[in-house]
This record gives sequence, C-alpha cells and structure tokens, in this order.
Amino acid sequence: MTYEDLLPSLIANQMAVISPRNIYQPPFPKWYNPDATCAYHGKTLCHSTEQCLALKHKVHHLIEAG
Repeated sequence: MTYEDLLPSLIANQMAVISPRNIYQPPFPKWYNPDATCAYHGKTLCHSTEQCLALKHKVHHLIEAG
C-alpha cells in the first residue's frame, strides 16, 4: 500500500490531519520539486506524498503505538 493510498484512511480514522505547508519562494531547497504535490501538506508544491518525510514519520509513530 502506498502512502497516497493510506492517507485517506488515516484521515477518516482521525489518525492524521492535513497539515498545509508554507509556499516556498526562490531560492528553493535542493529537495524541492515544483512538479510534485503532497496530499498530506494540502497539495502544496514541494514534494510528492510518497517522498513526504513528515507522513512517513507519522505512520512510523502510529505503528510503534500499535
């Protein structure tokens, strides 16, 4: 299961909420991808949902918590 597929279930079960990010301005960080949006960050341009470290950490903490 991908993070993109998992996110709606986490939101529906109140285990995660959309967390909008600031809109980046030049100069952009090296990881910034102007062609990718992150559903966890409210579809802001920054990185893909699959590359989202914040979402990965959230899922990891939920797994550890059982």
